[in-house]
Amino acid sequence: MVARIDGSLYVRMPRVNAFSVLSLARGMLIAMPRAAPGGVKHAAKQMRSDAVALQNAHLAARRPATTPARTSREVDNEADALHGALKRRLGDYLAVASRQPELAAQAATLAEALYPAGGPDITKGDLPTQWQRTEVWFALLADEGREATLRALTGDAFIDALRATHVEYGEAIGTTKPRPEEPAKVDLAGPLAALLASTQDLALQLVAMANDGSASDELRAAARAALRPIDDLRDANARRTARRTPAEPEEPVDPDAPIPDVT
Repeated sequence: MVARIDGSLYVRMPRVNAFSVLSLARGMLIAMPRAAPGGVKHAAKQMRSDAVALQNAHLAARRPATTPARTSREVDNEADALHGALKRRLGDYLAVASRQPELAAQAATLAEALYPAGGPDITKGDLPTQWQRTEVWFALLADEGREATLRALTGDAFIDALRATHVEYGEAIGTTKPRPEEPAKVDLAGPLAALLASTQDLALQLVAMANDGSASDELRAAARAALRPIDDLRDANARRTARRTPAEPEEPVDPDAPIPDVT
C-alpha cells in the first residue's frame, strides 16, 4: 500500500522569489498527469495563467522605457549658456569702439534692450520665470529690426540654437504642452501573490489525488511526481540555508523560459 502524503507539507509553499516561483510552476506543469481529473486540470490552467502573467510582468519591468527628452534642468543650462554667449559677444564690441564706433553703438544698444544692466538676470530664478523672461526676450528681439541686427553682430547659430532650446524648454516644464506622464512602475508583487496562491491550490488538489484510494496507482504516482518540484525546492532551500553565508546569492533562474501548457 502506498503511504499517504502529509497534506500539511503543502499548506504553505517553500520560500520563493518572483523568479524562482516560475521555475517551480514550470516543473509542476511538465509533470502534470495527462489523465488528471477536471478539477486538477482547472487548477493547473489557472496556475499557468498566473505564471504567464508574472513572466509578462518581468518582461515589462525589463523593457527599456521610451528614451525621455532632456530634463528641464539640462535644457535650462543650455539656455543659460546661449544667453551668456550672446551677451558676451555684444559686450566684446566695446573692444573695437574706437575703430568701429557704429558697430559698438549697435551692440551697446542691443545689450541694453535685451540684457539691461538694471534689470533682472534672465538666467536666474525658477524655471517657469526664466522661460517667461526668454519669451519676453524674443518679443523684444522682434521689435525694431533687432533680430537682423543681432544676427549681423553675433551670427545666426546662437540665435537659432536659443530659439530651438526655448521651444524645448517650454515643453520640458509643461508651459507649451502637457508633460508626458511618468510610466507606471511595473507591479511584480501582485502577479507573484496570485501565482503563489494558484500554485498552492494546485498542490492541494494533487495531494488529494495522490491520497485518493479509488484512483489508479499510475495516476497517484503521477500526482506525486507533480508535487516533487515543491519537495525539491523545499530541500534545496534547507541546504542553502545550512551552507550559505549572508552574502551568497541564490541560484540564478531564467524568467524567460517558456511556460508549459496544460494538456
